Order: sequence, then C-alpha cells, then structure tokens
Amino acid sequence: MPINRRLYSLVIRLAVPVLLVRLLWRSRRHSGYRSEIWRRLGIYGRHRPPRSGERVWIHAVSVGETLAIAPIVQRLLAERPDLTVLLTSTTPTGAEQVKQKFGSRVEWCWAPFDTPGAARRFLMHWQPALGVLVETEIWPNLLTHAAARGVPMVLLNARLSERSARRYARVAGLTRQTLGHLGRVAAQTESDASRLRSLGAADEAVIVTGSLKFALDRNALREANEQERLQFGTSAFDRPVWLAASTHPGEEEPVLEAFARLKAEHGNALLMLAPRHPDRVPGILGMPAMRQYQVVRHSAYLRSEGDTDDAGEGATGASLTHQDDVLVVDTLGHLGALTGCADAVFVGGSLIPHGGHNPLEAAAWCLPIISGPHTFNFSGIYRDLLEANAALEVEAGTLATAVLDCLGGQADTEQITAMGERAGAYQSAQEGVVERQWAVLAAHLP
Repeated sequence: MPINRRLYSLVIRLAVPVLLVRLLWRSRRHSGYRSEIWRRLGIYGRHRPPRSGERVWIHAVSVGETLAIAPIVQRLLAERPDLTVLLTSTTPTGAEQVKQKFGSRVEWCWAPFDTPGAARRFLMHWQPALGVLVETEIWPNLLTHAAARGVPMVLLNARLSERSARRYARVAGLTRQTLGHLGRVAAQTESDASRLRSLGAADEAVIVTGSLKFALDRNALREANEQERLQFGTSAFDRPVWLAASTHPGEEEPVLEAFARLKAEHGNALLMLAPRHPDRVPGILGMPAMRQYQVVRHSAYLRSEGDTDDAGEGATGASLTHQDDVLVVDTLGHLGALTGCADAVFVGGSLIPHGGHNPLEAAAWCLPIISGPHTFNFSGIYRDLLEANAALEVEAGTLATAVLDCLGGQADTEQITAMGERAGAYQSAQEGVVERQWAVLAAHLP
C-alpha cells in the first residue's frame, strides 16, 4: 500500500509512546536521554528564545554530524555575527559535542520527533529564517511544515547509501514529496547525488561538493596531540600503539583477541580503546578479557590531580606507564588528537552491519587503516582507500592477522609506512570542500 504523509504521520504518532519508553530505557546508561524530554514533543513551556537577529537552524543528529558541520558553524559565527545560530541534536553525546565546541555562542535544543504537532510547534517557537539538515536527516513533517511557513531548507554534506536508498524507495511517493521541499542539496559524491535525484530531489537543486569529513585542520590536530603527549609524558607512547576507534557491541571481543596476539609479540604494546558511546565503558571494563590487563581511563587525566575515586572498576589512577596495557578513551572531543599517538588504527562499526565510521582522522595522521567489511556509511571513501592500497579490509576472524601485519615483529615497516602515506595523500587531495559547502549555505542566508 502506498504510504502518504497522512499515513506516515499516523504511524509516527502511534510510535511516540514507544519512542519515549526507548529514551527512558537508554537513560539508564546516559541520563541525558531523559533531560528536557518534553522538548522532543515541541513543548517549551514558558521558555522564550531571545531575539538577537534572524535565526539559522542547523540539525546535526549526533557526534559525527556535529564534528562534520563544525567548520561551517565556525565560519557562520565568524562571518555573520548578526545571525543567531540554533543547533539541534538527537543524542546526548551530540549535545555534549555542541556545548564543548561552541558553548554559549550558539543556542541548542533537542530536535523534535517528526510528528505534525511537534514539527509545527518547534518551527513556531524558534522561528528560523533558514533550516540546514546534515547528511541523511530527511524528515517529512519537518520539511513539509517548514515549506508551509516559507522556511527554506538546505541539506549539507548529504549522503545516501544504497541500503538507505532501497528503504526510501519503498515509500517512493512520500520520499519524492519530502525531497522536493529541499532548496539545495550538497551531496558528498556523484553516487549520493544520483540516488537523491532518483528518489525525487530536483536535478537543479543537487550539486556534488565532496564530504565535510575531509575538512580536518591538521595544525589544530598537531597542537592538540602535543598537549596529549605532554599530559601523558613524552615516553608514554614509545612502544607499539594500536587504536581501536569508535567500537560497537560485538567488536571489543575480536579487538581484545587481536591485542592478546600483539602482546604475545610485543609485551609492552598499548591498546587505545575508544568505544563510540562512552556510556558503554563500565560494561567493557567488566569483560573477562579485560581483567588480565592494567587499564587506565582517559577521563582520569582530565580531572584535578588526585581526583580518581570514580575512575571505575578495572582502572588505575592518572599515570600512564609502560606497565599499563589499555588506555580506554571515555571522553569526547579528544580522539582526533589521540589518533596521532597510534601506529595503526582499526575503525569500528565495520565488523558489524552498522556501516562504519569516518577513517579520515587516521588518514590525516598518515596511519595504516584497518576496517571490517561493513562500511556502507562511507562506501566511497573506503573504496578509494582500498583501491589506493591505503587501507586493509578484514573480517572479525582475520583482524589479529592484519594488526600483526602492521605492528607485529615480522611487519614490513617500509610497506606499512607507505600505506599510511597513501592514506594521508588521499585525505590532502580532497581540500576545498568547506569552501564549496559554505558557498551553498551562504547563498541561502538571510
């Protein structure tokens, strides 16, 4: 049966109680999920947003999208101080990233559920002059009500995997109507642009600009890396260091198995383990495979000296020595700098069908990159890296072999260094994307 917006809205309304229960369930691990939960329904009580210039609303669902759009937000704040910038998030980690990067320079709120009432109340309350969605945030009611209020909408850094395109094609009529409300779409790749056009985005509205995730400030990364090294001590990383970045449930087990193989060859090797969601750290620390290791948590280094009471089971205090085996990265905003302390990087979300995460920070540091086969969120980037012999693709059972190929006693150092340099060259060749996407946004600013 064809699904129109009326039927979609009915389904979303019926799903709201389930969505609220899901948020409360998730709040067991992260209290942020229940914070101001009514605002997800577009209910703001007596809150009145300050009037200090026309408002540009930017929706970045979580951490990755917030980091990607950050250069555009920074430029918007610098070049158009007459405008007010409102950022919305869906996850607490995304909200924390907004507050960490921009503080009081921007307004922030939870994004509303995509019911007609919540979307309408959100737009009436904040009254944006322009709306900007990031990556794959295509919401029928928000876009429809924005169009009804005369609010132009732009989709920046747009991507649409083949898998997502097939799902949207099942509701082709609704998708075509929704995409028709977008005034401009800045697609990451030609493939993304083609899929968006085929689903209903206007041909003349879609342009290819490249991915904002290429937009890395290498100087800022180097400065932050120097601070991390000073914090830990200059010799803390003078040993084989493997980073497992943005891991998900089901990935820590093969990571720890691979690390055990590496430790058998290099007894002083260090694993930096950075779960995608830091609220999972207590469970990771309790894993049987972790109990054999001396573990420290990155958060211990950010607290005042001696304040380590809540470092967590299985963790030591705030010193990192060659006797420590695992550094658990349980903080946000530091992974890019810490990546520069590694000798090889596994990018998580790829051994399971999550779609992978951004490998470009590792590329910027000219490091060999290892991923699983499930990289559909960044399919073009991983395809290019593999074709350039700048990355390795493995299954869970062959992860250890790849790690040993990069860091083991028999590793071909010259070949592995060349692999990292090819990754760095690929990342450098994509410069200019911020300028191209800024031009798209600037053309629509009030």
